[in-house]
Amino acid sequence: MNGKGTHRSRNFSPLRHKSVANALRHLFVTQFGYENKVMFAEQMIEHILETIEAFVKPGSLLKPGQMLWMAVPDDGRKHAFKSMQDIPQVPVILDVLTDGDLRALADGEDFEAVRRQRHARLLDQAYAQGGALAHTDLSAITLTNESTVAKDIQDVQDAEGRILPHRGTVHDIGPTLTHKVEVARLVEQGYLEPEIGRMLSPVHNLRSVERYAQKYKNVLKLLEHGFAPEEIPGILGISRRLVDSYIAIVNAHHPEIIAENEHIEAATS
Repeated sequence: MNGKGTHRSRNFSPLRHKSVANALRHLFVTQFGYENKVMFAEQMIEHILETIEAFVKPGSLLKPGQMLWMAVPDDGRKHAFKSMQDIPQVPVILDVLTDGDLRALADGEDFEAVRRQRHARLLDQAYAQGGALAHTDLSAITLTNESTVAKDIQDVQDAEGRILPHRGTVHDIGPTLTHKVEVARLVEQGYLEPEIGRMLSPVHNLRSVERYAQKYKNVLKLLEHGFAPEEIPGILGISRRLVDSYIAIVNAHHPEIIAENEHIEAATS
């Protein structure tokens, strides 16, 4: 390095450390006892800043009528029976009010019909961005009581012949049978994962379909190896209800596996 480069390095390199990351590093080291665990502190800071960036970036893209909301991620885990403080979150941008809503209202469409489509839209949008909303999310966002939210969801599902992606269906909690079961049925019918994703309503991304298909295949393998149905939920992190639904599909396509599993025979005898 020549003299000019050395001089500039001396003058300007320190300015690179004028950053939020280094401000946090200093705070961790001097105020929170990480002076002997600097590398660990730096890793924590990196994750903290990534989390902040994930929330700030979508917020900067908001348009009139949109809002930033936190959804529970669709990451293959149930996230059930936990406090919301202990559940990871993913930021999603939602169209709370659209030009289509206003046009429908201006044309005299019933408020209830517009509200039903809004609830469906919010669920679809969150799911498309990797998250899932609960009935309570919709209730808080649209100031609608939970029983009305539930009825709106059911009305749309009945009218459109599809299952909306709320937390009960995405995370396999609550009474509704999920698209996971439909994926398993289509797998057994010989469809490939990309085809299945396009066949589902709403359309699912390949990552989700592959994950659901693998869950079913894992249940199939465990049954084949003689595991009892009550053991499988704990091993795979899914509900007993979903396991029972999968068993019915296995029985329809691989009855020999069910016949050779002594635990299922004992349970059904």
